[in-house]
Amino acid sequence: MTDRISIRLAAGSGPTFGVDDLSCAAATTLGCWADEGLDVTWTPVHGGVAAANAVIAGDVDVGYGGLGPAISARAKGAPIRVVVSMARGLAQNLVAQNRFETVNQLKGVSWALDGFGALSHHMARLTVAALGIDETEIDWQAVGPPPERIELLVADKIDVSLIRVEEALSLARSHGQSLHILLGFSDLKKLVPVQPHGVLTTLEDYELENPEALRRLARGMITASRALHDDYQLFRKVYDTHVTIPLPDDAIETIWRQEVETGGFAINGGLGVEHWKNQMTLYAGLNPDLPAIERDDLIAGNFVSEALEILGVRHPDIDAPPDHA
Repeated sequence: MTDRISIRLAAGSGPTFGVDDLSCAAATTLGCWADEGLDVTWTPVHGGVAAANAVIAGDVDVGYGGLGPAISARAKGAPIRVVVSMARGLAQNLVAQNRFETVNQLKGVSWALDGFGALSHHMARLTVAALGIDETEIDWQAVGPPPERIELLVADKIDVSLIRVEEALSLARSHGQSLHILLGFSDLKKLVPVQPHGVLTTLEDYELENPEALRRLARGMITASRALHDDYQLFRKVYDTHVTIPLPDDAIETIWRQEVETGGFAINGGLGVEHWKNQMTLYAGLNPDLPAIERDDLIAGNFVSEALEILGVRHPDIDAPPDHA
């Protein structure tokens, strides 16, 4: 492939990556996008809301962030579209001060978020709802990305927060005298089976004017997700390149196995009809004042569909492809 295409991409994860957004890093580190003839320029921003805003403002061509900000922006009239998913859930743990021994003690806690409307807020609201706690009984505090939330937890200036799984495990090891994992990966998966996750978004104008760029973007993203799903050594290569959290080898391998066994990697692009019907229904339930939108208003599924015609469908029981018949 000789013709190169440049894409400006805003990364809502900021300057760092976690396991649940590692596919985006893998697409670059493993050369998946380069092999498709894409030259990707990264612009770190803080959170999915900022990534969506960067797309809407035209500062970037494509943005990576949580699906919640994309749904919200579309419902408010922004011509934003989802091209492909990064994952199919969140690899996070609920970290709490040791004085909180059970979930029955969570009413009234201070809960640190990346920002209101961000992925951490979306998942936190679903978790609280699943526990039968009214949102008004939580002291929500928007403090910033993971480093800021971790700093406040360590200083005991916040009670609980959802933290990336690798960071949570490290915290429990280094600060076990004061912090512990109240809800682990499996606990959260049982509580919130349909979890929010990261997506790549663009604007309708860019979609219409640059379809070949988005075809390549989707193919590279799916190839990266499959590489992480299929091969621990490739996962470990990307992890060691982009994740600086100190963990023993067996803990890192356990994280990878959990992602594989729960279908965490979007090996078919993560745009399945039922999956997104559930996502949008849950989001509407959390945000009843937002105007209703249809899945096809938001999802530009043809790019994943075309990618799967070339790459083939894998494990449809885990990640069914989009239906555009």
